[in-house]
Amino acid sequence: MTAPDLLAELAELRRRVDTLESRESIQLLRNRFHDYVNTDRWDEIGSLFTDDAELDYDTVGSASGRAAITEFFASIPETLPSGRGPFIRQFIHAHSVEVDGATATGTSHLFATPVFDGVSHVVSARFTDTYARVDGGEWLFASVTMNVWYAVPIAEGWAGEDRNRL
Repeated sequence: MTAPDLLAELAELRRRVDTLESRESIQLLRNRFHDYVNTDRWDEIGSLFTDDAELDYDTVGSASGRAAITEFFASIPETLPSGRGPFIRQFIHAHSVEVDGATATGTSHLFATPVFDGVSHVVSARFTDTYARVDGGEWLFASVTMNVWYAVPIAEGWAGEDRNRL
């Protein structure tokens, strides 16, 4: 093998390792998001987004920019008469990521079991994300779009036309 061939092979290996490390970092980012939700760390979620990020949470709402996204999530655990906010636990799966240099895209599926106003719900949704590599190589969300498939009281189920009854 010639020196130029070795250099080309080394460059290709570096690119592949960077892609694998980036994919792992992005999957950890998505996992951290849900860990913050599941451990009621609502005010920390905004730190996972770029300054100019976009959030579209279907019928729940939307926000533009890190500050607005931070406020969006921080407002979720509104205090109920019991002194406790809503109980929300989310489980993410099927997270796929495609890396393209300093940007990436991904999708994942959500199954959640929130309790709102004393009523147990079941939620199924799909996240479509874009990610950006920022200062020092850290990956953050550039956009998050959640498409709800159903969000219903568990006692009622998701059969029928109205599948979003949060």
